[in-house]
Amino acid sequence: MKTDSIFEQAKRALSQADFETAIELLGEVVVEDSANVEAWTQLGACYLETRQLPLALETLGRAVNAGPEHAMAHYLLGTAWGSCGNLERAGECYRRALEIDPQHAKAEEFLVRTESLVASREHFRKGLALLQSPQATAADLNQALSEFVQSVALFDQSPARESLADCAQQIAAISTEWPIAFEVTRDLELWAAACERGWQCVRFRNWTGVRAAYEEALAYRWQDAFVHHALGFSLAEAGESDEAVKAWLRVLELDPGYDFTRFGHLQPGKVN
Repeated sequence: MKTDSIFEQAKRALSQADFETAIELLGEVVVEDSANVEAWTQLGACYLETRQLPLALETLGRAVNAGPEHAMAHYLLGTAWGSCGNLERAGECYRRALEIDPQHAKAEEFLVRTESLVASREHFRKGLALLQSPQATAADLNQALSEFVQSVALFDQSPARESLADCAQQIAAISTEWPIAFEVTRDLELWAAACERGWQCVRFRNWTGVRAAYEEALAYRWQDAFVHHALGFSLAEAGESDEAVKAWLRVLELDPGYDFTRFGHLQPGKVN
């Protein structure tokens, strides 16, 4: 058949990355054979390659209509939606591709990425709304920082990164002391001394001293959320947002309900 010959020419053009020729030839094929899901899919791929996103969406939509069980068509449609910024629709398409072909590695990879982006964006939006509240409370700022940290952890390029320092500074300005009763045994005396130096540096906003003291404390003992918490603030103040996020993530791992607005102050003595 004539369309078969044209389709083969289009495939050769595609193999040579001659997208303009491939688009012209595939256009002829789908005019003659509107049920040709492979031709629609390849045409959509060409539009994606040439960044003609509206045409890619239209063409790949036709592809999935022509072949509802065609995994690649759903995957490429997801890519088109993702390129347009519609992550929810993209995720739906990747999920459908995986339902059809559970071994579709690309669909699985992009679904994971898309779900992470969606979750990151939601954390960012929640955090920003709290931070920008006209009368943000300590609880609001605490939750905002947690949201920003989770957003950046899910997506490294999250815009939440730009809000972290501002949020941390606002928290530091209204922060309070959290007395922590702790029986200090002989083997923890050096750790306790480092924690006390860290607290005194927190009081006077000596962030360089905070960092030095709590990094020393971590060399003796790593499982205390309040140490990672204060260290995160010193790192944020130094402009090291990646390391600050790591420190605050550790806080949330150790204590999911941690109050970021309170800096821990060790109170050595017997614990009742």
